[in-house]
Amino acid sequence: MKLSFPEAKVEWHYDPNIKPQAVGEGTTLVLPSLLHRTLGFGPKDFDLVDGYVKTGIFKRGWSATEEEFLHEFPSPTVALHFNANKMQDYVYGRLKDHVDLFEHNVKPDDIDADYIIDCSGRPKDYSKHSQSAYIPVNAVHVNQCYWDAPKFSHTLTIARPYGWVFGIPLQNRCSIGYLYNSDINTLEEVKEDVKAIFSDFDLTPSEETNSFGFNNYSKNRNFTDRVASNGNASFFLEPLEAMSFGMASTVIDNAINYLQGLVPVEQANMEYVGLVRNVERIIMMHYFAGSKYNTPFWDYAKERGELCMESGKYDPAFCDMIKHAYPAGAFGSAPQTIMDSGQASMDYLHLSNLWWSPSFAQNLDGLGIRSKLEGVLGVNQASSVAAEQTAYRQALRDITDQSDFPTDIIWPTKPE
Repeated sequence: MKLSFPEAKVEWHYDPNIKPQAVGEGTTLVLPSLLHRTLGFGPKDFDLVDGYVKTGIFKRGWSATEEEFLHEFPSPTVALHFNANKMQDYVYGRLKDHVDLFEHNVKPDDIDADYIIDCSGRPKDYSKHSQSAYIPVNAVHVNQCYWDAPKFSHTLTIARPYGWVFGIPLQNRCSIGYLYNSDINTLEEVKEDVKAIFSDFDLTPSEETNSFGFNNYSKNRNFTDRVASNGNASFFLEPLEAMSFGMASTVIDNAINYLQGLVPVEQANMEYVGLVRNVERIIMMHYFAGSKYNTPFWDYAKERGELCMESGKYDPAFCDMIKHAYPAGAFGSAPQTIMDSGQASMDYLHLSNLWWSPSFAQNLDGLGIRSKLEGVLGVNQASSVAAEQTAYRQALRDITDQSDFPTDIIWPTKPE
């Protein structure tokens, strides 16, 4: 914000007694570049936040195919795993001498400012928020497993009978969290089942654990003329694919666009609704795939996933993304034909900024849902591409029938 408005007076109202959830965090590619651009954060600072590179997301147990795969990031880019408490301390240390700092607990209505970014955390009541109709998990059990050095550089995302397990490798420990639905399974069942993860990945659990429930929600009206909510004050959607940092960054971009007069407040709110919808669909693609487990949780989760994907057929941007998310070629380059053609809508671009087409492609194939999802959305890629190619080949044959052949030829457009 300070970079966009260098003459502005920026105040930070901060309550040091409110701590983030100390479970470790994994980012997408958005946060490391944002931290570098705004705070000068880089590998030299990794030790300050227990930081370790994130090369992708390892997935096992999703879909009935029982395949495992790595949703990898394009070289040479990497994301980041970090300690949430230490990252907050780092940001505080970097900014405290550059903004007017007020250490207290205060409500936005009590702040005298032209514009406020409300990052006050999880709401005490949800009367101004909507609950997700689809996400099937509402509780987590977290174990800290200490080690001498990281044993892998990717986030773990492992489907289990009662939900799924994340693994966040930091320099000195691995944070293992089991996401489940407390209305279907008990904490005792989860504590017993997570032992398989410790065994599979050679991890030693400590006595340091944390268990809590949560809501999946988003703000009904996120932007007003004076306040934009962000972080948990605005939304929380479960951590599958670590989309929260991309969401928070998008909210800031929209707030800046509003302050610069580029978008009216209602457009900012409409784009926020689209943002939440996109993230929810990215998450629910995994539940649409199901898992190798036949349990009450997965019966419920798969039903939720199917309902969410059904809603996607009314979203042209989502349909276009699935249709054009081609697999990588023999030498690793994933084509983005709709982007190159200049025909991408703004809604498509917003979706691509969250999860670009190669990420969709890797997961459509890794989860084994490409054909099934194309069928649900009515965008059968194989048949449509084949029809385009057939029409193109016939147009080439018809060139000789053109009246001005061979001196003046209208060449058909090759399909993308």
